[in-house]
Amino acid sequence: MCSIRSSSRKPTISIYIAVVAACILLHCNHCLCFTIKSRLLLGAASSFQPTIIAMSASTPNDEMQHQDASALFRHALDSSRLGKRHDSLESYTASVGRGSELDKEDIPKEFSLVTILCRNEDTQSDNAISSLSILVGKKMRGFGEGFYNCFGGKLEKDLGEQNQPAKGAVRELEEETGITIPLSTMEESFVGTINFTFDDWQENRAMKVHLFCVFVSLSSDATSSTQNQNANTIHIDPDQIRGCDEIEPVWVHNCYDLPLQQMFADDSIWLPMLLHHHESSIGVNLKFDAWFHFHRGGTETNSILHYHIQRHDQDMSNNEPKQSAKYNLEKKLFHALHDNHIHNPSIKEFKESWSFANSVRSFMKEGNRMTHVLDVAGGHGALAALFLLLVPECESATVIDPAVVKGEVGVKDAWSEYWGEKRLTYRHECLRTGLRKELDRILHYNNQDIFPTNVLVVACHACQHLTDETLEIASEYGVNIAVMPCCQKDHKGSWKGLSKRLAKSNGNKSNNSQEIASLSFGTIMDLLTAGKMMAWNTGLQANVEYVVKMKLMDSAITLQNRIIMCKSMQRRDDNSNDEEREAAHQRLALAYRRAHKVDKVEKNRIQRWRNAFNESFENILPGLVAGFCIGVACSHVMLR
Repeated sequence: MCSIRSSSRKPTISIYIAVVAACILLHCNHCLCFTIKSRLLLGAASSFQPTIIAMSASTPNDEMQHQDASALFRHALDSSRLGKRHDSLESYTASVGRGSELDKEDIPKEFSLVTILCRNEDTQSDNAISSLSILVGKKMRGFGEGFYNCFGGKLEKDLGEQNQPAKGAVRELEEETGITIPLSTMEESFVGTINFTFDDWQENRAMKVHLFCVFVSLSSDATSSTQNQNANTIHIDPDQIRGCDEIEPVWVHNCYDLPLQQMFADDSIWLPMLLHHHESSIGVNLKFDAWFHFHRGGTETNSILHYHIQRHDQDMSNNEPKQSAKYNLEKKLFHALHDNHIHNPSIKEFKESWSFANSVRSFMKEGNRMTHVLDVAGGHGALAALFLLLVPECESATVIDPAVVKGEVGVKDAWSEYWGEKRLTYRHECLRTGLRKELDRILHYNNQDIFPTNVLVVACHACQHLTDETLEIASEYGVNIAVMPCCQKDHKGSWKGLSKRLAKSNGNKSNNSQEIASLSFGTIMDLLTAGKMMAWNTGLQANVEYVVKMKLMDSAITLQNRIIMCKSMQRRDDNSNDEEREAAHQRLALAYRRAHKVDKVEKNRIQRWRNAFNESFENILPGLVAGFCIGVACSHVMLR
């Protein structure tokens, strides 16, 4: 009976164990996913090292800041929650309805807010983008719990902070982060005021926030400085930064990963504007006042109805209002598109084209390699136009695309004043015929002495078959080539399985095994494409060979970021190739002999051992024969 009762309990116990194990696994999986997502978003909270922030071009007005945030920041707040922008304070107050002057019973609560930035001078970028880090904190309790914010708090009237807001900012920053800023520096870092009102004003009282922006340098050496740092940069020890029970400080490693969806809606408007400004305007303070009117619901809705921002920028050297911003060529071209209300190319396409053109220009080096540029499937023609602008030796650029894109007129209208007498033309024809005709026209039907090495064929974000055909046709003519493939395809199915097996092997590797690189399918196909261009017979028809290099564009711009660049070189004669091949064979033969060479001492020892063995075997051979015979005879006697 006991055995029956015991056996009847086993299934029940097994079920309990299985349920408990499943719950544990489910909880572990949830925690692991949350940890991975948090680390991808904010990096390790315990490491307070200066990190990189990549910025886009600064924008001339606030509406452009919305477009930048939507296009560049991966966690940008939806534009429908950012409300309506007003060009004047009068328009804003009329829409809000209560006016900008508050009743005496509705005197706003006053707060301080400090933005901490760090400029990292060790990071270099092909796009001349400054490197910044921003310190944000996650609220652990109180108003905005669970949100990320800059550092500050309520101004204490008893301490005289309402009359001197910088004093309250110094106190709050030290309490929440451990960072100590001199009062004079905090006062000089004043940006402006941000005024908040709410639709449910009976429940949420108006607020006035005094905003400061402080640059710090994470270095234990208080005397270190760089020429590009703000004059008011404060040197602090990274170990000095620590949190409190109210807020936990975290460095954001990339501004495009700034958790705007977990921040107050107004941060999606003024914070990108502040970052964009300090990205390009070293030595110039950004001054502005802002007004935001929020929808009912507080943090639950986190939506703006109306807002207005008024800028008052000043130069630090003479404290005079800044008359006009000095832009580099990239910003001038970007603003030229915006001022002419041209949205094709988009912000993303403009940044892709700018980065692509600069990468190719850096690899080709000689400007005469880009005298004539052919842009395959170039659409609006921004990439072709950038070669005209960035390469002084570039005389003409032609876009080959069967589709008539609306943006082609806009690019000419916005940028033609910058390239002068140079020519940007469009050929609305398919690749197979259009590219060949243009190459024939440039190389064969032109009276000028133009060589294949003077021509560059480019294709940005060309799908797999378009990339293959572009490389095939261009290599037949022996011209320079640069492509950035996308939508990779494996029609024969030979390589897609490999990427899956590599990923599976990497996931199931044992502790003692070496880590196996996991390559995506797109990476594998791009490597194969680059390898094909390096083959000995590529360009043989045109008597050229190719020097091939692959370069990665900033992944914050696009994930399909592998640029394959092929520089055309005159093919060397067969005799020189034969001599190099013979020299390589000789080096290989010498290495083989060295690898299989036996030391003379070791060789003699082995020979002596062989001789001793042979002598011993000869001595014992008669005994072995005699023993064998005696054994056979004895066995017969015993059988009888």
